[in-house]
Formats: sequence, structure tokens, C-alpha cells
Amino acid sequence: MRRGPLGRGPVRRAAPAVLLAALLTACSSGTGATDRAGGADRTATPRTPAATAPAPRITLPLDPYQVSDEDFSTVSRALAELTDRCMREQGLRYDEQAPEGVATSATGHERRYGITVPQTARRYGYHLGGAPVREVAPAPRSQRYQRALMGTGRPTGVEGKFDDGCAGRAHEELERGIDMDAVDLPQWFKRDSFQRSLREPRVTRAFADWSRCMAGSGHRFRTPLDPLSDRRVLGEKVTPYERAVAMADIACKQRTGLVAAWRNTEAALQRTLIESEGARLAKARRETARLIARAGRIVGADQN
Repeated sequence: MRRGPLGRGPVRRAAPAVLLAALLTACSSGTGATDRAGGADRTATPRTPAATAPAPRITLPLDPYQVSDEDFSTVSRALAELTDRCMREQGLRYDEQAPEGVATSATGHERRYGITVPQTARRYGYHLGGAPVREVAPAPRSQRYQRALMGTGRPTGVEGKFDDGCAGRAHEELERGIDMDAVDLPQWFKRDSFQRSLREPRVTRAFADWSRCMAGSGHRFRTPLDPLSDRRVLGEKVTPYERAVAMADIACKQRTGLVAAWRNTEAALQRTLIESEGARLAKARRETARLIARAGRIVGADQN
């Protein structure tokens, strides 16, 4: 079974608009720019961050090799256009058009290292824009529509080919002649660097400092990832308790310098990887540029 672009799952399981949503909910974050872990008071009660304090934008060394949010929006729109063309050939209309653009976070990798923006935490806690956790069920579709869009999943008789419907045909047309494994590579490398960073001594020490700081506010979590899996904190609706934990979380990150320490550790891992995988990443950048350029032409043709 063939994958969708940028490693976002099999074509027949994820229509283009769904792929964009997967990108936006992937692990990402903002950070502070100064590493203060060494001089922090590790036991003092955290102070509430100033409401007007901006969250500096964070970048990582692998960023230039990966499709940006804005460019992925173009790719998603191109897939939606190609899918709609295919559906129209069968007398149907694709009803899940991709959005016109992506609202990129001012802090860059928003939430890669947990929440960092006081204004957002004060209003929404850990929620994304205050949206409920439960997903809205899609409108029911006819069996004819579903089969046209996603296919049967059965082999077509051509080796390695499956009936993936119009969604699959859209991917094939967009990706033809492009090495999608190369396009996906930076994303896999980023996932690896994040997981490796969790085991680095500098990060584990920062986690311990943060945990002690949170305990001083009456919140007991081992790492900044733990509140996200605690249903008392992150439920269907934003609660005063969630906001309180979120604000303490950010205050402790600022006080211990956790985010800067974490980001700098992961950046060092990525720089080492770039040095050892330079040729493969150069190819990734070339193939990504080809994909984005082709998607742009498809979107442009649709607008003419």
C-alpha cells in the first residue's frame, strides 16, 4: 500500500484535506531563546509570565529541508483539485476541499516542547484555540461516493498497485517522478531527533527541575508531556483547573529554562545528523522543491 505525501499515511485511508489536519496536529512547539537552566531557582514558586511577553519564534536546523506549513497547504490544495477532477469524471463532486491557507504559529514550532504562550494558556489551557477534544463526525456519504473517492483497496493486477480511488489517482498524478521517500526523510529525521532528545542528560535534568517547580505549585507531573495525557487536565472543555496547570507549566518552563535547553539539545542532534546525511538531505530539498512547484502549477491552473 502506497503512502500519502510527507509520510501522512496510506492514500486510501486519508483524503487530502485530512492530511493537512494531520500536519497541523503533529508535535510542534514554541520556545524561549535564552538558556537559563543553570542559574534557575529550582524550588521557588513560579511567577506568572507577563501577559504581554512575546514568545520568540523557534527554528530547527532541519527546517529548510522540510515542506513548510504554507507549502503543505499548497500541496493539499493541489491534491483536493486533482481529486475533484477525478470525481467529476464520475458525475460526483468532491466535498472536502482543502483550506485556502494555513495559519502558521508566530512561535514557529508551536507546542513541540509543550505550551509556551501565556496568552493562549490563560484563555485555552492546553487546548488548541479552545476547540473540544472530540472530533466532529463527518457527514454520511453514499457508498458510490465513498468507493469513487477511496476505491476498494484491492490489487489492480499491476504489481504493487491497489485501487485507491480518486484520492489515490490524485497522489499518483502529483507525485509522479518525484522521490517521495526523499521528501519524507526530513520528517522522519525530526521525529528521531525529538525522541532522542528525551533521553539526553541535559533534557532529563531540565525535566527534573521543571517537575520540582510544578510541585511547588501543587501540580505533580514528571515531564511537560504528562499533562496532555491527564484527563483531569485536558478534557473536552477548558476548565479553570486546566488553565491553572497550563499557566504554572509555562511559568516553570521560563523559570528553569527548560524549553531553551530542550531546543538547543535537539538542534545539536540535528546538526550532527545533517553533517552525516548531507547528500540525502540535499536530495530531499530538491525533490521537495519539485513537489511544491508542481502543486503550485496545479493550483494556479485551477484559479485561471
